[in-house]
Amino acid sequence: MRKTTLIGASLARLIAAATLLQPQYDTELAPETVKLVPRDFDFRPAGDYWREKRAVDAPSRRERLAPRFEVMKYQVSQAEYVRCVADGDCLPLDSNSSTDLPQTGASLLDAQRYAAWLSRRTGQDWRLPTDREWAFFAGSRWVDDALRIEDDDGSNPARRWLARYRLEAESRTRASAQPQVRGSHGLNEFGVADLGGNVWEWTQSCHQRVNLDAQGIQTERAEYCSIRIAEGRHRTAINDFVRDARGGGCSAGQPPDNLGFRLVRDIP
Repeated sequence: MRKTTLIGASLARLIAAATLLQPQYDTELAPETVKLVPRDFDFRPAGDYWREKRAVDAPSRRERLAPRFEVMKYQVSQAEYVRCVADGDCLPLDSNSSTDLPQTGASLLDAQRYAAWLSRRTGQDWRLPTDREWAFFAGSRWVDDALRIEDDDGSNPARRWLARYRLEAESRTRASAQPQVRGSHGLNEFGVADLGGNVWEWTQSCHQRVNLDAQGIQTERAEYCSIRIAEGRHRTAINDFVRDARGGGCSAGQPPDNLGFRLVRDIP
């Protein structure tokens, strides 16, 4: 009898120790998400495309995506980000406070740190979306950045630069560039908030240069992952360490008003 009691006590201690060793997840930290359904959509890849030494628009294509992820309804807020700072996993930013304003002044590296922290704390898989995924859940809020200069022979490169500035300048509004309370820019048709407002969102997609032959078939492709794609009122390519594109770091065109981010959660 005593032997049985000792075995039972030892087993109880082992179970208790194993329980203590298990990760303690805080699922209450997980933000509100929007579930997405499969659909077809038009997408034009980001990057510099060249055909026979002449800059051209990237080819548009009809795609179908069956998402294995959910997307945050709102951009990461300052109140959410400051929890990561308090845990020592994120770096303090100038705009840190416990408010419902979107977290701005964030670099791609800051966003990646936050995603790693949220994944560890919740036991879920959080990450930045790709540029293609962003276009998918942005729906009608996604902006096609084609310049459509059909008769460009490439002899005057400034023509495309000026067209780029003009296209992006037209996306500006007279509204304040100061971040607004989350939800101020409304919902898109899928229920995702603030897309195309005055906070541009980082994606994990690298800037790329693609060469096409005369028939438009890809012959070469190079990625430059120190530069990443951010999406908002227009698409832009920015160095991954930049927190304020207005001070430099935007590869071309009009810089974003603010840099922030939202994450997606992969579904097991």
